[in-house]
Amino acid sequence: MAEMMAPVSVRPKRKVVSTALWIMVPLVMVVAPATVLLLVLGLLPTIVAWFVDRREEKYAAYCVGGFNLSGVMPYLFVLWASGNRMHDFYLIAKNPFAWLVMLGAAALGWLANYWAPQVAMRVRRIRDRNEVSRLRKRQEQILEEWGPEVMPPESM
Repeated sequence: MAEMMAPVSVRPKRKVVSTALWIMVPLVMVVAPATVLLLVLGLLPTIVAWFVDRREEKYAAYCVGGFNLSGVMPYLFVLWASGNRMHDFYLIAKNPFAWLVMLGAAALGWLANYWAPQVAMRVRRIRDRNEVSRLRKRQEQILEEWGPEVMPPESM
């Protein structure tokens, strides 16, 4: 029965998404060029992280991308609120504080990508040491209660 079932292919879904992107991206570029420019320029650190990260999972791109997007979104909302005109994009692009926020958020994403595994490892190491200490105390209690006969000879 298992031999008769064909393997499930992921290709049709990928092709549908690819086709939709090829249709939607040019349409959005024509309808909202200021939004596209702000997203492309503001999310450059995310694009770089995508190409630089060699892991298949692309953790750096997701981490930097999340932080970077949080830095770009306030200016995207300002752009949309002011009518999504190119003039408003130029005002945002000329503002050094806007670049500081967008690129600074991406820098925080790089820091989180670098430091989070190290912090998690250190927290885990502290927990492991506490667990070993707790187990040794429990072992001593058992030895006091039952005597040294319960202890295997190689661990004494």
